[in-house]
Amino acid sequence: MATVFPSVTDHHCAPSLADQQLVANPSILYRRWLALRSELLTSEALPADLRELAILRVAHNTGCDQEWRGHWRAAIAAGVPEAMIASWKTSPAAVWPDARWAVVVALADALHRRGAVDDAIWDQLRHHFDVPLILELVVLVGHYTISAYVLNAVGEP
Repeated sequence: MATVFPSVTDHHCAPSLADQQLVANPSILYRRWLALRSELLTSEALPADLRELAILRVAHNTGCDQEWRGHWRAAIAAGVPEAMIASWKTSPAAVWPDARWAVVVALADALHRRGAVDDAIWDQLRHHFDVPLILELVVLVGHYTISAYVLNAVGEP
């Protein structure tokens, strides 16, 4: 945990309440979950704007305020306009100034709705990204969906 927890803390500028509470649980499952989260947050392959946009979309789709609060500053710091992020609360459909952003949101939405990606979205993804990066995005969305389920289930404020 000594090598994993600091990277998550650095990303959020402070340890999240959920991480503080869960880290007290010596579960091997939690340590592995946190290790994957740390790898995803520090990946050099995935640009920060895309990573944070995908995480925020998962938070929006799952109604996970803890993930939303934990990542909106990081998304803004990565170049995602604050007004665009804020508009999701009232109008989830946005016009994206970057086609890569639009397809990342489409990926997160498709996985949320169907747990799958149709050929049209896959073709858009392939237009912008190589397959390893697409798979990293899918894992990122899946991982943060699990996180949101846990946080929502335990009633994290």
